[in-house]
Amino acid sequence: MEKFILRSFLALNFLTLVACSAANVADVSGIDSNTAVSGTFQEYDTNKIEGIGTIRFTSVLPTSSSRSLALKASLNTVSNSWVSTVFYSSNTSIPSTNGVAVTLSRSGASVVAQISINGNSAMVNSSKLSFFVPTALDLIIEVHNVNSKARVLIWRRDMIGYSPATADVDSERSGDLDSALPTQNGGGGYVGLIIQNAAVTAARVDSQKVLD
Repeated sequence: MEKFILRSFLALNFLTLVACSAANVADVSGIDSNTAVSGTFQEYDTNKIEGIGTIRFTSVLPTSSSRSLALKASLNTVSNSWVSTVFYSSNTSIPSTNGVAVTLSRSGASVVAQISINGNSAMVNSSKLSFFVPTALDLIIEVHNVNSKARVLIWRRDMIGYSPATADVDSERSGDLDSALPTQNGGGGYVGLIIQNAAVTAARVDSQKVLD
């Protein structure tokens, strides 16, 4: 009887913690002020961008700084569907080869991710993405551009307590990438998105979650 009561107490505590955690995560929606650089969008407004093309956010960052981006996106087709976030580009056209880019692609029911610095890329280990759902990406992507080598961290946005240890991906953590990124950082302050057969319903640039 005592064991049953103890198990019931522990289960109740666990459910309470889960409920409180979910309640503490505020939803995010809307897309920061931006300019369409190129492409053909089926939908383009402050709440949703869908189709194929590139946008550049209006706000320009200090080159030596760190910022996060709250991103909600759906990769709509089984193949040839992806979205790239580009930070610290010096090119107003926001190519993925200039600055620090994080590309999330769909491969069947899975997500594949690539991080690149000025066109030099490394793939994210697939084991780090096992909880990512291609039709319901809800992430925090953070780039630190303050040292000689840019650092990228990615969390699922429902994470309580952001830290390098809780990040799904940390470009400086051994085993997260299949190869080393170059000792470079982004050379500008432009931030944008490249969208390919995808829908973005939230894209908000914010302050960094963790210190450099």
